[in-house]
Amino acid sequence: MLVKQKTSQVEQSEASKTSDARSAIWFLLPTIILFLVFIAYPIIYNIQASTMHWDGVNEATSAGVDNYKQIFTDPVFHITLRNSVYWIVLTIIPQSLIGFFLAVVLNNHIRGRTIYRTLFFLPVVISPVVIGIVWQRILDPFNGVVASMGRYTDIDFLTKNWLGSPDTAIFTVIFINVWMWSGYSMLFYLAGLQAIDKSVLEAARIDGASKWKTTWVIIFPLLKSTHLSLLLLSVIGSLKTFELVYVLTEGGPDHASEMIPTYTFLEAFRLQHVGYASALSVILLIIAVVTALTLVRIFGSGFITGGSRD
Repeated sequence: MLVKQKTSQVEQSEASKTSDARSAIWFLLPTIILFLVFIAYPIIYNIQASTMHWDGVNEATSAGVDNYKQIFTDPVFHITLRNSVYWIVLTIIPQSLIGFFLAVVLNNHIRGRTIYRTLFFLPVVISPVVIGIVWQRILDPFNGVVASMGRYTDIDFLTKNWLGSPDTAIFTVIFINVWMWSGYSMLFYLAGLQAIDKSVLEAARIDGASKWKTTWVIIFPLLKSTHLSLLLLSVIGSLKTFELVYVLTEGGPDHASEMIPTYTFLEAFRLQHVGYASALSVILLIIAVVTALTLVRIFGSGFITGGSRD
């Protein structure tokens, strides 16, 4: 009798597991379908298109790896790689430091800190297209606010055509990007600061550590997982930057502020070199994946999900 009861319990348990598995599949099915339709299929289609000579309208002809060979001898592509390096280095470091400083200040009980947090985070939630249009008006060398201030104060430096000069265009766009996304870093650091054990900071205060020393010797190292999460997100975000650059300069002048996404758009939709543009997007995907995997391998996978602090 006992054997029959145990057998029945095992059968019921297995049936319950099977039912749970079926339910899980039904819950996952919409996500799987969306992934296949909007991610997997476009990637496969794009890889196929990258091996074609195609203008997006007429019949495509096979190109083999010619598009990829052309990429590595393309001087504009070399400019986009250089600009990507500029963007990553000159965006991530200032943006993180400004965000950290704002978070430390606004983590204290100061009057109106909620308002200040909202104001600093506001550019993040505004469309990059709107941000680009506003900054175009501000930096207009004829009627912009900055140029008008320069003429009023006789500071010629301010009247320069910042977005129209090949020497300054990419750095001006980077400056605007830092201004736009520093609030995002601030929010990350605020979350990290509030997760720090208050007893650690209290012990530092009792030991006589100054606020400056506490911040850089204790708080900053404890935010390791936040630093690394921001690093990964910022690198990937830098590689796929499009809207802000396109609205401000369209990659010009003379490709001086061109990024890989803007160059891909130019080749695909203006010059109708769809096959070549597809090859560019495949290269961008490879760079992004390799970069992400490299960061994960160097720093460990735990930081992506905000792993345990040391």
